[in-house]
Amino acid sequence: MTHSKLIFLILFISAHHLALAQHTRANDFGASTESCYVSALDGTRLAVDVYFPGGDKSRKLPALFEFTRYWRSVEDPETGEPIPSLRNLDSLFLSNDYILVKVDVRGSGASYGRRPGEYTPVEVQDAWYIVEWVVSQPWSDGSVGAYGTSYSGTTAELLCATGHEAVKAVVPGWSDFDIYESPGRPYGMVATSFVAEWSKVVGWLDHNNTDVLKMSVRRVTDTFPHEAIAEHRDNPDVFEKAKNARYKDSKFGDFTHEECSPIHWQKEISASKVPMLVLASWMDAGTAEGALLRLNNFSNPQKVILMPTAHGGGSHASPYVVADKAVDPVPSVAEQLQLQLDFFDHYLKGKTNGVTDWPTVRYYNFGEEAFKTSDRWPPAGQTRVKYFLGENQSLNLSAPDQPEGMDAYEVDYSASTGTNNRWTTQMGKHILNLDNRNAADSLLLTYTTAPLTEDLQITGTPSVTLQLSSTHAEGAVFVYLEDVDPGGRSRYITEGGLLLEHRKLSANPMSGQVPYHSFYQSDASPMPVNEIEEITFKLWPTSVLIKKGHSIRIAIAGTDKDTFDRVPAEGVPVYRVYRNKGEASLIDLPVLRLE
Repeated sequence: MTHSKLIFLILFISAHHLALAQHTRANDFGASTESCYVSALDGTRLAVDVYFPGGDKSRKLPALFEFTRYWRSVEDPETGEPIPSLRNLDSLFLSNDYILVKVDVRGSGASYGRRPGEYTPVEVQDAWYIVEWVVSQPWSDGSVGAYGTSYSGTTAELLCATGHEAVKAVVPGWSDFDIYESPGRPYGMVATSFVAEWSKVVGWLDHNNTDVLKMSVRRVTDTFPHEAIAEHRDNPDVFEKAKNARYKDSKFGDFTHEECSPIHWQKEISASKVPMLVLASWMDAGTAEGALLRLNNFSNPQKVILMPTAHGGGSHASPYVVADKAVDPVPSVAEQLQLQLDFFDHYLKGKTNGVTDWPTVRYYNFGEEAFKTSDRWPPAGQTRVKYFLGENQSLNLSAPDQPEGMDAYEVDYSASTGTNNRWTTQMGKHILNLDNRNAADSLLLTYTTAPLTEDLQITGTPSVTLQLSSTHAEGAVFVYLEDVDPGGRSRYITEGGLLLEHRKLSANPMSGQVPYHSFYQSDASPMPVNEIEEITFKLWPTSVLIKKGHSIRIAIAGTDKDTFDRVPAEGVPVYRVYRNKGEASLIDLPVLRLE
């Protein structure tokens, strides 16, 4: 990795997109900064920076938190001089009279302690102590909010779980909701392309590896925090833990995947009644699904915006707009920042600015390339339409009536969604090259409808059911939903997948109609060799207008080589997909009536 690429990566991880993380040559927008240690749970000292608008500490103002494990701020490793590290969003908040409080979470940055994992209950308890410290300060008006993207977006939501009455509003941006399913072990698999890289970089950060990073965590006092960083030496190796924590009830550090997910805190977060502005993207891992699950299952007042962007909102991701080069996002970065300011202004300052009139859900519709709105999810009028796999690789509205029918597919381990997909965008990459899947489809088992005789609006969570047998006890299956235009060009819309050992269905505790897999060790079992099993799983939710004359395609794979580890490690399974009267395979699409 070149030095320039590394610096971009660190800036991205620290601020989640260059457009949002643009540094200024001014002294952090004219704000004055105080750094200190605050004792949290069990007396562990956490490093805190407080930024005062215009350097004025005499006014009582609301405070906005960012709890991060990507360093709250940085300095020159040779001179010890602080390097300006605020972003445009921070500038917007400061210039509108918010105090900013940035915290290195336990076991990271200049904070003391060992990390017991990611998003742990310990970290939630730590946050309560920091909020309590802030509201006791003479410059606090007693109200706080929290914001962030990715890791700090998740900690913004988890601040509600503290139950602290000072928390008045939060903005979870592109956050993790169920860390096992996204991004820890999607489909029950290891997404090495993301997890290994993220693990490496956070390891550098936790150990203040200035030789690689060419910058250093900012000291809190005049003395560099060697003692604090020494306490990080026993931090878990994230990649190693992700590989070994195979099941949702496995320990991922000191806690299970479940215990470290916001979904685990449903009761506490709902009880807080804290309003949320939730920003997510259809094409960003599982962040859109998390946003919709939260909306339908947590009672907090919520406004949800589902965008067509890469992780962090910095570039467009629609395969109808983007080919091999990045395109500016919609909403624009400036519009995204203004939405957050308006939200906090309403809930922390009491401004009447129309926030309460925003629709509950504003969502982008691919194909139409426009935003739509709804006051519920799924939108009113949704029905389910089944398309059945048929002979000659067809996809049909009518169920098969032949007594026999089967297609054999030898898994092609060169198949891929590329290196700029919904999983790699979590490490700062743009979504690219999903606008023409024909070469990729040639490696897969595909089924395609005849050209549609009228427009079809798909909005919601598709699911697929395959009557499948395999020559191997281990394996994975991926299904891609695609739009094929009249010229034959195929575009990626969404995907789903499943490690076959997790095929057992369980009652869905959150969204009844969507197929649910517990991913518990007790529910896992090898695939019986050469026996037909019904494999049913969800695809990630989406919204797309398939236009008249276009076709719907599903493409079936056994690998995504640039993203996930190969399963099985050796051998090449042959899958048999059955499509007959007694053993029907199908995709179940959520469809809205077009006016």
